[in-house]
Amino acid sequence: MEAWREAGPGASGFTGATDDVMRELASERLLRAKLTDPALRIFIAEEAGRTVGFASMKKVDSAVMELSGIVVLQSLVGRGVGTELFRMAREFAAADGYRKVTVKTEVFNGKAIAFYKRLGFVETTEIEEDVEGTKVRLVVLERSLP
Repeated sequence: MEAWREAGPGASGFTGATDDVMRELASERLLRAKLTDPALRIFIAEEAGRTVGFASMKKVDSAVMELSGIVVLQSLVGRGVGTELFRMAREFAAADGYRKVTVKTEVFNGKAIAFYKRLGFVETTEIEEDVEGTKVRLVVLERSLP
């Protein structure tokens, strides 16, 4: 949660994330629900005993997992933390028999799109989703496993 707070609601990837939404995302109730959801997997990056980032993946169907996010402390962006988190998530998904990973990000988030492309994702389509009452244009990327 520190990484989300550090980046703030104005950062790319936070469309619709008002202070109220951030409080809800960081609430103990929501975190407990997420951590016990059998369709969700969370991967943690630590440095010197401190959590510096996380990635989460959720099951879409028996062949596909969606990378629902990679969050890294802004002070560590560009140091390979996100890449390592994706490696852990990818290895888990492949070992569990999934054949594809998808990810969605805002169409204007060039930094994230470039990051995912470096990880082997390709753009497949654009969609529009409702995020807390705000219509958001997203690009969908996918990558075959392993």
